[in-house]
Amino acid sequence: MNSQHDISVENLLVVLPDVLRNDENMRALATSISSVLAKRTEEIQRLMIYSRINELPEELLDILAHDFKVDWWDGDYTLEEKRKTLKESWRVHRTLGTKAAVETAISAIYPDTQVSEWFQYGGAPYHFKLLIDATYEDVDPEKYRRVLEKVDYYKNLRSVLDEVEYYDSGGTAAVYAAAACIGCEVEDGATAEHY
Repeated sequence: MNSQHDISVENLLVVLPDVLRNDENMRALATSISSVLAKRTEEIQRLMIYSRINELPEELLDILAHDFKVDWWDGDYTLEEKRKTLKESWRVHRTLGTKAAVETAISAIYPDTQVSEWFQYGGAPYHFKLLIDATYEDVDPEKYRRVLEKVDYYKNLRSVLDEVEYYDSGGTAAVYAAAACIGCEVEDGATAEHY
């Protein structure tokens, strides 16, 4: 930081309103508080939580998820999934009940997840499909269960999930997805669908 914006006694006193600066007792109190704060800049830096999510320990991420009311939080997430979920939680809260919220939330587990709405594939009104790219991610029944729980939380109440479709642009991961998910079947060698 440059000296103009540093936490220093002088800079903290500059923002003191005139009415307080003209009062001798208030000026003395502000000066003493400013002196203490100026000596604790390292501690203040550690309190910047959101900008340091990628540096925080896993235990603190669990606590923050509770404090920030990330109700869809799963303690079994990997460290990277926890960080991504926490970073996206504000966006999800703002868009809860929308296509964007579902895509953002599921993308914490499976990047590049897409929602295909009923009018895009000829389904019944208010129905949708979840299209999950399983090219670089493992697919197992536990992850599938977590996906369904998340979809129920994020989607609009009137919306109905028709299916979760795992696909692989290379044509190999879907076979593993089908084997991992009970009730999945492989279609055209590159898609695993669950009904």
